[in-house]
Amino acid sequence: MQGAIMKEHQSKCWQEFRREVIELDGGRCAQCRRTEPEVVLQVHHQKYIPGHAPWQYDYRDCETLCKGCHAAAHGRIPPKSGWKYLGYEDLGDVSANCELCGSNFRYQFFVYHKDWGSMQVGSLCCNALTGNEIASSLVNKQNRLDERRQRFVRSKRWMRISDREIIRQKGFRIEIAQNQGKFHIQLDHYPGQRNFDTIEAAKSHAFDIIENGTAKNYIDRRGEMTARDGGNA
Repeated sequence: MQGAIMKEHQSKCWQEFRREVIELDGGRCAQCRRTEPEVVLQVHHQKYIPGHAPWQYDYRDCETLCKGCHAAAHGRIPPKSGWKYLGYEDLGDVSANCELCGSNFRYQFFVYHKDWGSMQVGSLCCNALTGNEIASSLVNKQNRLDERRQRFVRSKRWMRISDREIIRQKGFRIEIAQNQGKFHIQLDHYPGQRNFDTIEAAKSHAFDIIENGTAKNYIDRRGEMTARDGGNA
């Protein structure tokens, strides 16, 4: 009987303490800022003191969290904030799943949290976790690049001369020729080393190496080698 009375007393103490903490925090989650009834609010103890009952803490050692943010604070689910963007990778197609929401994605973003470690997520979850729009910005930039690549591949500026197609792009003269069923690139008359199964793949690669600076570096190196060999002749 006495134990039942003590249990009821403790419950009342806790309910009163819980109400006061939530009121002090403005009746909203300290992390996501949502309120009831949208979420269930709980009291999170930021540290534990041996021998103290849950209501015997200083208010400064507690904060109001919704059920989801509270679970994240205890490491049961990934934290909802405090993540850092590490980088991203274009997988080429929708071939991976977000480790947070399970959705499929093409662009894989790497994020890190000191209390959780790293995760691989899609653009929307990356935005939500990091609190910025870097993922959306990168996806939009990549989509614009994809559109420009497709316009380049289909461009009417390509001229058919004999067995090859030729175009000028950003100061470079690009030739795509076919040999033994494969297509290869010549850049400013310097032959490339890679072979491609289709002319579209060769054109797409030519666009990429011009955009990312590889073409300029290649031409500069070949020019230096030519000058050096000429000087040694």
